[in-house]
Amino acid sequence: MCLLAITGWGVASVHAVDPAEQRQVETNVVEVRDVVVDFKQQIDVPALQSGAVAETSVRPNQFVRQKDVLGKLDSQSLIIRRRAASLQYDSAKLITSDNLEMQFAETSLAEAEAELDASNATEQKFNGAVSSNQLRRMRLAVERARLEVARTKKQIRQAEIDTQLAAADLALIDDELAQLECVSPIEGVVLTVHRETGEWIAKGQPWVTVATAGELTLHALVDADELSPATCVGLDVSVHWGNEADGTAKMLAGKITSVDPTRLPGNRFRLHAEVQNRRQTHDGSIPPRTAIVPGSGHSVDQHWQLLPGAQVTMRIYRSRDEMAWRMNLDQPQIFRGKMR
Repeated sequence: MCLLAITGWGVASVHAVDPAEQRQVETNVVEVRDVVVDFKQQIDVPALQSGAVAETSVRPNQFVRQKDVLGKLDSQSLIIRRRAASLQYDSAKLITSDNLEMQFAETSLAEAEAELDASNATEQKFNGAVSSNQLRRMRLAVERARLEVARTKKQIRQAEIDTQLAAADLALIDDELAQLECVSPIEGVVLTVHRETGEWIAKGQPWVTVATAGELTLHALVDADELSPATCVGLDVSVHWGNEADGTAKMLAGKITSVDPTRLPGNRFRLHAEVQNRRQTHDGSIPPRTAIVPGSGHSVDQHWQLLPGAQVTMRIYRSRDEMAWRMNLDQPQIFRGKMR
């Protein structure tokens, strides 16, 4: 019996928990239940131009990537304008690329100068062989040919300017055509489609609302007696929801990003943390970022693990400096308890 007692005492001593270690584990974590889950970023994508909606490419709850086209306005009038501007550009480009007019003007000048030189040589060799009127007409022909060369150069220069103007007009029209598209500025999920096909939308009005479901912001109310607001930025947090008994418990990890400077009633303060969300199919597996049903072109039915508005619990893991500071605060209380 003594041996059994000794053996039992030894087993009990192995499984016993050091009160100091248990106290350290408890003081390392701050559990908060006043937590609000929200999208990190929510954007009302506006219409950049006014017009009739020709196409809406997305539906609510659809996952979209950055720069995906969400919808398009009617572009018929702009397409006609672009066709006219393109013809003007081709016409001006044809003049600048074709030097036939310039060659003709220069040839005419060379011919007039050659005739004048021959007549002057004949007049010098045989005085009176060429009349003064004929020489005057030849000089005028040379001057006219020179003016024709200058005019052709001016026309070519004007065609170069017209080419640049037509190119600028084409660029403006292309920019207006691009503004007819509603493009997602972020990667996320479609929350609301404000205008459907056939409806009119004015410039600046919201067309589609997109939110970053892949990144969530958590707003929590914390007791300042449990966590110092001056040292909590950057601390690790974990978000928990579901029930461990039925296997629905889930967890996401993140960090505290900021703290509001004002104190709230009850010596509380509000902090903000960010976590990376995850998607999964209904069978619980986590799919790749693009999951398409083979042969159908449709995406697999997916949902996010954590959604805004869910009831969660946040656990904040204190830093070593704050734990040491709190242990120092507790030591006088423990000492006074021993004295009593």
